Amino acid sequence: GQKTCIPHIMRIKLIIVGFHILGGDNMKYIVVLLALLVGSQAANAKTNERDTDLNVAIFEYLPDASTAIKKIEKAFERRYRSIDIDLELWNPYDDSFEDDGLSQIVDFDIVEIDSCRIDQLMQGTFGGLDPLPTEARPASNAYIGPAKTITATPIGQYLLPHWVCGNFLVIRSSNTNVVAAKSFDSFIEAVNPSMKKPVLAAMWGKTGLGEFYADAMLDLYGPEKTRDHLSLLASGKTDLDLKAKEEVLMLVKELSEHNQSHLEHYYNHSYLLPRQFASKENVDAVLLGYSERLYYTESELLLVPDVSPPSIKPDDVVVRQFSFGKESQGTPTWTDGFVIPKGRLSKKRAAIVAFLQFIQSEEAYLAFSEPTAYLAPSYLLPATAAAYDKTSQIVAKQPLLPKYRDVLDEKFPVSDSTIWQGMRAAGGILRKALKPNE
Repeated sequence: GQKTCIPHIMRIKLIIVGFHILGGDNMKYIVVLLALLVGSQAANAKTNERDTDLNVAIFEYLPDASTAIKKIEKAFERRYRSIDIDLELWNPYDDSFEDDGLSQIVDFDIVEIDSCRIDQLMQGTFGGLDPLPTEARPASNAYIGPAKTITATPIGQYLLPHWVCGNFLVIRSSNTNVVAAKSFDSFIEAVNPSMKKPVLAAMWGKTGLGEFYADAMLDLYGPEKTRDHLSLLASGKTDLDLKAKEEVLMLVKELSEHNQSHLEHYYNHSYLLPRQFASKENVDAVLLGYSERLYYTESELLLVPDVSPPSIKPDDVVVRQFSFGKESQGTPTWTDGFVIPKGRLSKKRAAIVAFLQFIQSEEAYLAFSEPTAYLAPSYLLPATAAAYDKTSQIVAKQPLLPKYRDVLDEKFPVSDSTIWQGMRAAGGILRKALKPNE
């Protein structure tokens, strides 16, 4: 029911009035009155205490992540008044405790991971996992793309999808030459950095370069051969495919001059390159990367007078998969989701279920969609199909979301650490080819 208490100022007035009426000689009555008031305050404080502490690790590589998790904490605690939730950002790609990696799993009740590591955790690495409670595990058809694919497997018993992602090609609709260039060869002919028609892409890092290599393998040879090849690369039993390697290096040559000279700077990929895409001087540039690159594009457009987000309209751009062949045969796609460290569910089942149900609600997704009110939308891709309903506030704030969903591929979900390590092995070799002296 409604909590009742005596406001602090009223308590002071009651003490003063009581003293005045009873007189200075009636101290025992005043002491009784004070005791009653202090007892009331203590009882009220106790009713405000939260019964359960819930510690959750959130994927740190999100736009304005610190602001978003504060909004999530407030919204969750408004709905669940008996739970004190603490959200912390962490890096599930690293293993070490010092780098906020997976070794910190022992400190949390729920953690968000990339599905490329789910097989290791299911096999008991870092202590293993508890299965998801059935009341917090929707059917696989509640999800889209790679999340839908992997939750139809045993992975769905342990991982609750939150986000999906992959590389997309974003082209201004006015750039008709590139829009019409569906094959790799025609695309290479349509772009030209020396004529202010560059590709703006985050093609660095072992995983980043390796992801593009895997995409080239997919388009040239299909999913089955690509998986086998990446598995062999992970164990050092094969070399890069020459054709796929050649095409990735050809694509790098189409990056802007600044892009090529700053391949190693993640800051430029996340901030500067999308902002270059926003510039009127780069109307023929194309953006290649994850959907949240639009967050930084929209952030740049906020500086334009009389422009408010979302400033990029669905008709302004074409979104599609990139093709390294005559057509795309798939794109590596990823799923970020929540898992429960072994032994936690039995201790805090009700609180864990509450969080897993809340985090996939429209209210929770909205906190991530617009971390700071009236500023740029994040353009993260929710894993749930319901989030893409055209009547939802999530789509209202991010009107390009349905375009991403329409072209989201599910042929090659990365849900195996061996495939991920194969990509990283490929990326390491490509880095040497690009910068042999580093």
